[in-house]
Amino acid sequence: MEQGHDSIKTDTNNGISIPGIDTSLGIKQCGNLEMYMEFLRDVYGIIDKRCDETEKSLSAGDIKNFTTCVHTLKTTCRMVGATALSESFLELEQIGKEGALEKAVSLTPDVLARFRELKASLEPFVEADADEKVSFAAEAVVELLTEIEAAAADFDISRAEVAAKKLLTYECGKELSDRLVKLSELVDNLDYDEASALAAEIKKML
Repeated sequence: MEQGHDSIKTDTNNGISIPGIDTSLGIKQCGNLEMYMEFLRDVYGIIDKRCDETEKSLSAGDIKNFTTCVHTLKTTCRMVGATALSESFLELEQIGKEGALEKAVSLTPDVLARFRELKASLEPFVEADADEKVSFAAEAVVELLTEIEAAAADFDISRAEVAAKKLLTYECGKELSDRLVKLSELVDNLDYDEASALAAEIKKML
């Protein structure tokens, strides 16, 4: 762990301390410290994109897609351990389900601003070699493909993106590599039915 970042401190449980985040809860949600650290880096990479998508849906008056966006951000914040933010996104989700567009327009900017502020705290966890290729492991790849299928069924955007990104770090032959890239593109485009079908197809290849 890099020292010198005032926002990060190591605690007695071999965890980390980030202002506004219950890291102990986040580590528990992710399973272990290593997985949590990976998740923090992944979340850092999607903050701007997810905020932009939410704002775009709101500007277009697309309350259905807005509700889907804030549902995803609610789950992301819960996994990170940002409990207060997760509750705020839950409130926005409920507002979206009620179809209260004007209320959503009023309350969303502040919540998204708070979410964007997480980038400064998460930045130290972004590693230059995060995308370095690792040796192929069929069992791990199958687990990630299964994760994508489950995330697609739950419309859990962040969870699917994290799994798809990890799949691209494995060394493999061109045919499989092309399919994994295609899978990642489907996830990015929110084509979950096709993504789930392709994930199942790839699993049969392994």
